Amino acid sequence: MRQARSTVEGAFLAALTVIFYLSSIYIPVLGFLLSFLCPLPIMFLTIRWDMKAGLLAALVASFIVFIFAGAISALTCFVGFTFLGLIMGLTIKRGYNFIEVIGINTLVSISSKLLLIGLVFLIMGQNPLSETLSFLEEGLKKGLSFFPQEGGIDVEMIASFIHMVLPAAVFIASLFDTVLNFILGSWIGKRLDIKFPPFPPFENLQLPRSIFWAFALGWLFVLFGGATFWGKIGLNLRMVTQVLFLVQGASVVYYFLGKYIRSRFWLTIIVVFVALQPLLSTILSWVGVFDFCFDLRKIRGK
Repeated sequence: MRQARSTVEGAFLAALTVIFYLSSIYIPVLGFLLSFLCPLPIMFLTIRWDMKAGLLAALVASFIVFIFAGAISALTCFVGFTFLGLIMGLTIKRGYNFIEVIGINTLVSISSKLLLIGLVFLIMGQNPLSETLSFLEEGLKKGLSFFPQEGGIDVEMIASFIHMVLPAAVFIASLFDTVLNFILGSWIGKRLDIKFPPFPPFENLQLPRSIFWAFALGWLFVLFGGATFWGKIGLNLRMVTQVLFLVQGASVVYYFLGKYIRSRFWLTIIVVFVALQPLLSTILSWVGVFDFCFDLRKIRGK
């Protein structure tokens, strides 16, 4: 009976994975949002049953995607999405805490992206990352062609900057993937009576001390490294740590606004709106740095 239930549930969740992935290919805007749901069915199958059931469903889903969309899409489905669902499900099933789940699966997400790029390069003989960057550069040139040339916008400089910060972009994207899947999974899990490790309240978020020293080191490398190898490392370190401090700054604003705004929905909307504004997001990032240095919320050590 148990074997039959796991088989039926695995077939259903494999089909759901295929629907999410194919929708991410063929539906323009909604598909992009659905792509974030691709790891979830395999994650829940692994949590409810075991790694073997999750892996089998992932392979079946990838094979069906291969039939409908080809080998590259099947590889993307398995390596880029279901693999993250497998490992995240395994770490949650084994009782890892929130920090361990996020840390391990961020590394898994980074590894899967790099592995996928390598496999596509071996199969097609072309670097998909280089092609994407070339496409982006062409798009920038066409987009900026509508503006007057005396504006001083250097497309080559922008493209060079994008090339330099690729490691930081991969890390941030992987962290975002992991956290989003965990939050979505936790929200769905409550309705299915599946336990996820508890995560700390957002208003009490505090980054570890190592993040601050990485932040300081990044600035030193940028100031004294220039365009050298160390300068590029510093630029990537600075980008990653500033994004993390942006999150901590948003936590500080959430904490203080929460004293006056009782609705968590509107509080979240306001903080997200502020974080998405270019100038305000920079201010939020520095608020996060100051909070680390001066403990603006007076919660350190509690």
